[in-house]
Amino acid sequence: MEFNLQLADDKVKPHQLTTLHLVSAFAFIGTGAIIAIYNYTIPGWGLAILALGLGILAVTIFRNKWTISPAINPIFRLVELAISAAFLVYAVHMDWKFPIVIFGGLCLALAFALYWERQAANKLFIHADDEGLQLPVLRRRNLQWNEVENVVFRYGILTINTLDNHLFQWSIDDTDAKPETFEQYCNQKISDNIAKRRNDDW
Repeated sequence: MEFNLQLADDKVKPHQLTTLHLVSAFAFIGTGAIIAIYNYTIPGWGLAILALGLGILAVTIFRNKWTISPAINPIFRLVELAISAAFLVYAVHMDWKFPIVIFGGLCLALAFALYWERQAANKLFIHADDEGLQLPVLRRRNLQWNEVENVVFRYGILTINTLDNHLFQWSIDDTDAKPETFEQYCNQKISDNIAKRRNDDW
């Protein structure tokens, strides 16, 4: 027998998507305004960056659900990354230290966001079988039954207590598995594997 329980929590929260769009917008607005006012060689580019920043800010505030939708969000990220990278290259060429730090950090954040948000569509599961429990992405991904103290699955919350005093807890999405059946299965496996525990675990 085996069970697969899907986690209800998203890997990437909507407010995390929105926040990085806002950070990019404010970075573009500030940079564009400074260039347009104080730089006499490329004021047109400053105005263009300023307008783009204002556009991203307006769309993020007034059309937020559309902006962070799976189809649109990557497009915005790519545009933000391309502009940030272009300005970073120009800042390095001009040896502008402060903009190098700002846009270098922003490029790293946007590149990581593109990777991480692409993984957001992959749902997380907890798998239980005769070998033990496979947890979502954690430092301890696999738990054998002789490492588990007890398992409780009530009101959509799964709680796993381990013998070394670690507590894992997740919200579980709607599942065909009956909570009491899953709980009984897990605790029966724990009982069957008590003899395999280390002597100092008793």
